[in-house]
Amino acid sequence: MKIWAHRGCSYRYPENTLSSFREACRYGITGIELDIQLSKDGEMVVIHDERVDRTTDGSGRVEDMTLWELKQLKIRPNERSSRIYETIPTMREVLALLAPMCRRDGLLINIELKNSVVRYEGMEQMLLDLVAQWGLEAFIVYSSFNPDSIRLIKELKPDANVAILSESVANGLAFAGEVQVDAIHPFLKTEDMDLLAEEMSGKILIPGNAMTSKDGPGTPNQRRLQVRAWNTRTYEPFFPEDREIEIQDTERLEQMGITDIFTNTPESYVSLKKILPKQIALEKGKSVQEDTGYIWHSDEECWVSRRFYHVFPGDILRGDDRLEYRVYRYLPEIKGEFIHTYCYEPEQNWASYVREPEMWNRGDHIFGEECYIRVAAKMAHPTKAVEEEGDIAQNMSMSLETTHEDVVEWASYFQAEALLTIERVWELLGENDLAFAVLTDTHYVNNGTWERSVCNLQQVATRLPLHGIIHLGDLTDGILPLAQTRESVERVMADMRRTGFPVYLCLGNHDSNYFRNNPEKMTEEEMSACYLGREKPYYHVDYPAQKLRILYLYSFDYREQVRYGFPVEEMDWVRETLGTMADGWAALVCAHVPPLPEIHFWSDQIRNGEALLQILEEYHTAGKKILAYVHGHNHGEQIYTERLFPIVSLGCNKMEDFQDKKPAGSWTYCRQQGTVTEDLWDVMIVHADREGIDFVRFGAGEDRHVDCK
Repeated sequence: MKIWAHRGCSYRYPENTLSSFREACRYGITGIELDIQLSKDGEMVVIHDERVDRTTDGSGRVEDMTLWELKQLKIRPNERSSRIYETIPTMREVLALLAPMCRRDGLLINIELKNSVVRYEGMEQMLLDLVAQWGLEAFIVYSSFNPDSIRLIKELKPDANVAILSESVANGLAFAGEVQVDAIHPFLKTEDMDLLAEEMSGKILIPGNAMTSKDGPGTPNQRRLQVRAWNTRTYEPFFPEDREIEIQDTERLEQMGITDIFTNTPESYVSLKKILPKQIALEKGKSVQEDTGYIWHSDEECWVSRRFYHVFPGDILRGDDRLEYRVYRYLPEIKGEFIHTYCYEPEQNWASYVREPEMWNRGDHIFGEECYIRVAAKMAHPTKAVEEEGDIAQNMSMSLETTHEDVVEWASYFQAEALLTIERVWELLGENDLAFAVLTDTHYVNNGTWERSVCNLQQVATRLPLHGIIHLGDLTDGILPLAQTRESVERVMADMRRTGFPVYLCLGNHDSNYFRNNPEKMTEEEMSACYLGREKPYYHVDYPAQKLRILYLYSFDYREQVRYGFPVEEMDWVRETLGTMADGWAALVCAHVPPLPEIHFWSDQIRNGEALLQILEEYHTAGKKILAYVHGHNHGEQIYTERLFPIVSLGCNKMEDFQDKKPAGSWTYCRQQGTVTEDLWDVMIVHADREGIDFVRFGAGEDRHVDCK
């Protein structure tokens, strides 16, 4: 019997919410069922009822409310998982959450189009387009009570996996005789049992292409259907109802001909998913310095894991008869020097090395504490290995078995900060304003705070009608081999995209992987392809409703004598981009590096910085208003007002607060592990009247208003 989570784990969590879907993904289910409607402004939102009254604190019809209005409604939380309310998610947010499980585990998503009461015109094509954008076509089942909608989906996409919802098996089978559906989703009645028995025995032949069933292949123009039933016995309560659930007899249901069931309590039928072993990759020709824990080159036949692996009590590192291995441990405590001084750890590792490596071992190793590890190995019988295997492999691996999901616990102080941030944004946000989450200088490290930061980002972002995530550069320290830097970049970018919002990135100086004379640097073209998926490292994005153009600039080149600054061809592009703006439009400029040396500690020149400002000010005075220039890099806060528009510096997302090496007029907030100040980023609200920009701070620091008059 295949089990589907009906609106997620909807008995213990609010139905059709990200938390209910997230919880369902922990179990060995076949798929998740959810419902979509369209907002007044054409956004696909995940909610079952045509009205919001039952599941939120609001009242009214979904079709009469904009996304901005819907996102203000509160859904009662499950206080065991979160202390703050949830909101109605968009379909984009849900796909962002579930896409990794679809691709990794084969999770299916049954999207029910709720268009039998309100006929949302264009919903079918919109949904097909969105699914295609995420590349998830193979994992989606489309269903509806509206037969015309199912017909249309089949016309638009003949290979779509579709199902008809019906009040009885008979109605479902009748429609399946007209349209080639892949399944029927019936409500079962007593009189349906005989029909199902006939279908199972093959007495009912559905016209269509031959299909293979568990009883063998069908004959030409005949096929067997999947029967996914709902309310198979009794009405199941939804959160927050607490009456007892009746567990269904799945064997009996299977004998009746039911292949799948939708249930509010999938956890009653399937167990938690098994966590697959991690493979610890070992690289030949390296060793570990016992006094430092760092990797160094070795002439011996040794293998070492460059990466660090997070382990928990009870985890098992499986031995290999060919190898002797040694475990090096690094504890989760973060040294104060990394937080309070200008310090880049040589291997981007903020875990503290324990200078007591384990003895050489051949058997299994069971861990007794949470820590990070790196493994060194050598052949147990090198002569024999050469004789039997010839050239010894350049790369090897060992298996790490765990029962722990590497999931971030959302701390209570972060939940409280999230609530304050969300409420403050709603106080300031007008319906036609633009809102973005903005962060800079993440400098991803092992055992750093990024995982907690992105958890906060996702929780806040999904409760607001944001237009995107803006990162102003320096995703990593840029001191590792290029392959590892790419891994870190992909992780940070994927984490931000998991909000469901588009991500806009300015390339930072560390992003070129040049730091500390790293030999594996990236060129401008390589960075553009790796980070942006573009040919050029500068670009713009338009918002016609607000008549606003946002420019994202490139501001560093390690090949130049004056490394910080702007290439000549970019200057030409800025002039052309501003020149093509229509009358009445305004621009906002984002970059990593500030444009003037007086607000930049690290050099006394900014290549073409003054020329860039002159171009911006020329258009500003000509009526194409420049709202502000927003940048990172300084790891400090500043609003510089000595030019025709404000230049705004944002503090670093990385938990760091060194007070020296700062330009005059800037400041840095203190950071402390285990408090809300671990994190730092902003929700930037660009007001439609263009008279100001608000920065609502999450974490260390204060809210700021920037006057753009």
